[in-house]
Amino acid sequence: MYVETDFLVALVKDDDRLREPVLSALDEREGLHTSILSYAELLVLFYDRDAAEYEIDIPRATTNLIELVPVVPSEHEDAILAAAAFIDEHGLTPFDALHAGIVTAGNERVLSSELDYDTVGLDRVPLSDGETE
Repeated sequence: MYVETDFLVALVKDDDRLREPVLSALDEREGLHTSILSYAELLVLFYDRDAAEYEIDIPRATTNLIELVPVVPSEHEDAILAAAAFIDEHGLTPFDALHAGIVTAGNERVLSSELDYDTVGLDRVPLSDGETE
């Protein structure tokens, strides 16, 4: 059964109003899973640590959540874990971090003008005229 972001948030926040039903669902239901979209939304919710109502350790929380709520397709799990590290260690925005995570997990190059990808060690092919490959 597919779950979405409110399910993940309830697992992160100890005082979430949905926490008990979510914990019950984890015990009672098999095959719970989600997608990279739910994790993207979660990363956005907790990205601005100054504005976030709750502060979380993004890499640790993401690792723990993926163990409880796997991602379909499973190849996206590595991308999400890499994205969490890129946010935490390099300050990438959630969506740039997810793009970088997908490139990293797929062992690919990225065609982009986004210079932040250079800071995380991606093999970036410049997109703008002023840059050279």
